[in-house]
Amino acid sequence: MHTEMIYTPIIVQKKPILLNNLNRHLQTMDVFCVGLVFSRDQFRYQSYARQYVEALLRLQKQVAIFSPNWIELNQYFQINFRDQSKRIHCFALSEIAYSSKKISSIALISRHIQLRRTLKNAERRMGNQIDFLFFAPVEDWIIPAFPINWLNRILPYAWSGLLTNMEAYGDLSHAGAKPVLPLHVDPNFKDPDYLLSSTNCLAVCTLDRFRSEQLKSRVYKKTIVMPDVSDYDLPKKTPVLIEQIKKMAQGRMIVGTILLDHESIEHFAYLATVAAQEHYFFVCAGELSKEYLSEQDKKSLNNLLNAGRDNNYFILHNIDDYEQINALVQAFDVCYVNAGKDNLPHGILSKAAYFNKPVIGLKSQMNGKLIASFKLGIAVSKDPNESIQALHTLRLQMPLSQNFNSAPLKNYALLQNQLHVKEAWEMLLWM
Repeated sequence: MHTEMIYTPIIVQKKPILLNNLNRHLQTMDVFCVGLVFSRDQFRYQSYARQYVEALLRLQKQVAIFSPNWIELNQYFQINFRDQSKRIHCFALSEIAYSSKKISSIALISRHIQLRRTLKNAERRMGNQIDFLFFAPVEDWIIPAFPINWLNRILPYAWSGLLTNMEAYGDLSHAGAKPVLPLHVDPNFKDPDYLLSSTNCLAVCTLDRFRSEQLKSRVYKKTIVMPDVSDYDLPKKTPVLIEQIKKMAQGRMIVGTILLDHESIEHFAYLATVAAQEHYFFVCAGELSKEYLSEQDKKSLNNLLNAGRDNNYFILHNIDDYEQINALVQAFDVCYVNAGKDNLPHGILSKAAYFNKPVIGLKSQMNGKLIASFKLGIAVSKDPNESIQALHTLRLQMPLSQNFNSAPLKNYALLQNQLHVKEAWEMLLWM
């Protein structure tokens, strides 16, 4: 991977995003208001909401958050940003569940109209106009073959969004594979990124450091790689759960994973079944819902259960306490990131980097690309023997806090911190 693509600086030209908005602010001296539209009930977007709001407050913006998790977020902001609570407003938004099926134009119009009503109601309650919308993920609000003028008419706002599905711009597992979408051409009416060519769309954001230039070659506008930001606060007192895990491990290397978005458990469960019991202790935290488990997942879990081993511990409920998640990651010796359906940076990747924990992940996924490119641990293929060898390699470096080179982990964590989030939002709100 060329480091230029990752570290290329983006020059921010000091020009406001909309002249009519600038004139209005100069005349009325009101605060520029950013509307954050989070349409998924997922750990990732709750975490981004927290971090984006903090960055926008540092930029002296007013923020309106629309989310299925608006109650939890409102409580968080009231506690942690009490002195700035007048600049933070949380509003309910119905969750848009992920679906692989394309919705119809009529359904999208209905979704847009409902959002417009929500936005207008929020503006009345705040007594202020929303100047800029940010959709995360933006895929919930755009589809192919949908007229741009319909979108502009229903939602007449300047906007941007986080594009999470980047598979059409290249295959990470096959470097030479031809992208599904032709590069360096304008999006076609029937292309999935067609609506990104709207003049109201001022920029496009992505989490993908490896295909951002391909995306930019089609949208011909500012393309920003957003940090995969997280929070790293720990409980004031070590949780009893952590003490129990360390006691059960009995000095063995703790290999841990956390399920945050129904990731596949197949490879992790297989490792726990075949790895040497005397050397490794496997910890899995997170909900295992039958509706999301594949047949391979179920088979691996059944094999582990029938093996009757004492080298694993499963916390079978959804963990939504951020501090407890951080405490778990800190307690692990090695973090294992499972394959996710969305092929995005795993929610514990930046946490592992922050707490200096080496990571094992699949080469074919973005996690593996990040692990290999930034030297965060060991990227492996789907061959379980490679994962066993990776565990062996890391065990020979125990204690990892002394023998594993943590400098790359620290560098990656710095790229995901609040300062870089603030810089990304500065780029986004200025042209």
